[in-house]
Amino acid sequence: MRFHPPSFALGVGSAVLLMGTKQHIRPVVVEVAALGLHLGRLGLALIERQREHAEDLWAEVAERVRHRAGRAARGERGARRSNGASALHGEPL
Repeated sequence: MRFHPPSFALGVGSAVLLMGTKQHIRPVVVEVAALGLHLGRLGLALIERQREHAEDLWAEVAERVRHRAGRAARGERGARRSNGASALHGEPL
């Protein structure tokens, strides 16, 4: 690979410029990193909240299945559609 003096000069110049302005750049880097950390934590909180909702839904589905399986094992029928008159007149369900 050939030595390219303009590229070398640009590299040395940018390194000198960076070293000279590092006191000015450091606060900017710290603020950008703090913002990134804050956004990351917000993203994790949103994911955790959605995971909790999914777990609640899954628990509700499992409870419904257990309830139906228990009712079927006891041989109970589902509630009839009625306006409530059968209970008033002593009719069996």
